Amino acid sequence: MTKRILIVDDDRQVLKFLVESLTKAGYDTVAFTHFEEARLYLASSRPDLILTDVRLQAFNGLQLALVAREKYGDVPVIVLTGFEDPALRAEAVKWGAEFIVKPVRRDDLLQRVANAFGQGKTDASPDGG
Repeated sequence: MTKRILIVDDDRQVLKFLVESLTKAGYDTVAFTHFEEARLYLASSRPDLILTDVRLQAFNGLQLALVAREKYGDVPVIVLTGFEDPALRAEAVKWGAEFIVKPVRRDDLLQRVANAFGQGKTDASPDGG
């Protein structure tokens, strides 16, 4: 069964990179650029993983993770950010989310997604990008 990943990032170039990387790796992806679109999706659909930017206009990607967990229980979450922020990292860890600082290499992204699914080592592209 193909794993479905909800991807949310307001940067369209980053979103395109994430979708292409994960789709090529065999995952089913659902992508949005706005928090509200993703929240509406979560009202009726349970993803196997959430991959979200931290800053989503007036919202925080961790809020999206909380919405999903309230409705569906334990959903793995990976948060992306362009800024190393120890307080934000601590908050992500507190909520059980993986924390990645952008830019992220393709091989690192695929490895972290595999880890979130408990799949261990991947056959990521050696070029990483």
